[in-house]
Amino acid sequence: MTDNLEWLASVASTNEVAMQRAKSGRSGPLWIAADQQTGGRGRGGRGWVSEPGNLYNSLLLTIDKPPMVLAQLALVAGIAVHDTVGRLAPDLKPMLKWPNDVLIDGAKICGILIESQLAPSGAGHNVVVGIGLNLAHHPDLAERRATSLAAQGLTVTPRQAWRHLSAAFAEQLALWSEGVGFSVICQSWQARAVAVGTEVSVKTGAASIYGRFCGLDTDGAMLLELTDGRRQRVTFGDVHIGAPPPADAS
Repeated sequence: MTDNLEWLASVASTNEVAMQRAKSGRSGPLWIAADQQTGGRGRGGRGWVSEPGNLYNSLLLTIDKPPMVLAQLALVAGIAVHDTVGRLAPDLKPMLKWPNDVLIDGAKICGILIESQLAPSGAGHNVVVGIGLNLAHHPDLAERRATSLAAQGLTVTPRQAWRHLSAAFAEQLALWSEGVGFSVICQSWQARAVAVGTEVSVKTGAASIYGRFCGLDTDGAMLLELTDGRRQRVTFGDVHIGAPPPADAS
């Protein structure tokens, strides 16, 4: 146990506990981890299956920067988780899919949910970066493939994984330097990402966009080359590798 780690047996959500600590006046950095979550959440309000054996943790940060800078943490978190998986299992060759999904052979091995609110003092924001890393098991999802380290033949405990994750996150936060080093973060992210030219489809509400991955814009948005040759910036949406199914085709 370290001064900035609070490890709990069971919580509804490590993100919720981290925000509660922030509302009580605690500032970051602070890690909240739990053996199990009973109400874990993913992006878009989706539930996150949280059986014991995986790593469930959230990092509370207190940052006095505008929201556009805070949004950069999505890429920072993705790199940190990518490097964690790479250090735990160097033979697996993880890859990043925008903005921060870590893939093993195209299957998702983690979930990242970032939330923020104004600090009680009014100075800056409290940002919570929630990370669920599949170690012992993974969900069977109809809409996308998932995997775990156990499914890849590796046994890693949550505390072992946390030690690597906390170190990797500290490294990337230092490089990011609250936005000063974001250009370095973008370069690092692209070096770990799926190949330029990879076909991707993006679900943005009721609409779908299809194109080829062209890297990142200077602000971290994803660039797509559309079928007519135009380039389009993507700032939100669910990204899937490959062309959309026929039903989504326009």
